[in-house]
Amino acid sequence: MLICTILEAIIVSSHVSVYNELKKDSIIDNEPVTSVNMGQEKPESDVALGLRRLKNENVFFILLSLFQLVLGIDALVRQSVIQLMCHTFFQVLAVVFAAIQVGGTIRKNHDVNALNNPEDPEVVWHFGLALRNEIGLVSVMAIFAFIFMYLCWKLYKQFGWSVYKRIGADINQQKRFRLAQLFLLNLKVDAFFQLVLCVFYAVVMSQEKYYLFAFSERKFIGYIIHIILTVLLIPGLLFARHGVITENKKVMITFSVTQVIMCLDFIFILVDSAGNWVFWNLAVCLAIVLCISTIVLSALVPRNFGKGLKPFMQRLFESEDKKKENQNDNSLLKPGNEWLIDDEEDYPLSYTKSNTA
Repeated sequence: MLICTILEAIIVSSHVSVYNELKKDSIIDNEPVTSVNMGQEKPESDVALGLRRLKNENVFFILLSLFQLVLGIDALVRQSVIQLMCHTFFQVLAVVFAAIQVGGTIRKNHDVNALNNPEDPEVVWHFGLALRNEIGLVSVMAIFAFIFMYLCWKLYKQFGWSVYKRIGADINQQKRFRLAQLFLLNLKVDAFFQLVLCVFYAVVMSQEKYYLFAFSERKFIGYIIHIILTVLLIPGLLFARHGVITENKKVMITFSVTQVIMCLDFIFILVDSAGNWVFWNLAVCLAIVLCISTIVLSALVPRNFGKGLKPFMQRLFESEDKKKENQNDNSLLKPGNEWLIDDEEDYPLSYTKSNTA
């Protein structure tokens, strides 16, 4: 992932250099506003807007690479198979985003050439550098994707056995545990995609002066709602995690309502920014899908409250000191060498049950 971040940093530097060079030559308009709509008729304005979009894509890609790095390290530390599978999914998704980015650079290069200005050697060189690194980025990410897909295929067989060693032979309890884990993983993914897209679009809305009530009453109201949702996003996700751990149905219902509002907000964003920016449209659609999945899971998880899963979920978030105390108090605990969703010492009771059986 660090390799991908370095390549993306080179790409964003090249795109910024192209933008600055064209601006210096007065080929494009020097407009401070970054719009998600192609609301300009002049080709110079369209090129300037497209180059700013490429820069925004680069920033998003760097953040995505850092998120993958954190998610991957956390999966290794926790020895979490399901989290590694999620990491692999996002690796494949990153390949798709990288391929879209290559197409965007090629189109912007053609748009610049279509302005019928004498070719600037600096612009040609920076476009070529960006394109070469983008192709390299797609190749590197594709290789990583195949590697992680192979690891997931090898480790998936152990997924059920790992759950069995912690939960026991109760099939229904295993299903409840998997569902809760899936919901918690969904919250982690939401924390990245929803937050990044919310902050990004809040900046865009501010740049386009949505905060002026006289400009548009509908956009002003949408702006206020979006800012409030952005501020409450992370506390809401932490609130939902607390609701799962403590098995509080009222908390889960409240969180579900906020996610419905968040989903409607993303739909508004998609409609408001409808255009030919493929990268952005795909990212917003993904955020909407994640919202829907979170809403569905937040409705299913509370059905399992009060059925004996609470102690296992609480152990997922015990402090390290408490984990050590559990280890010292349980003489039957034995370290395992296999991949687990979490360490076996997090689940001494279930481990004892499986050995007794």
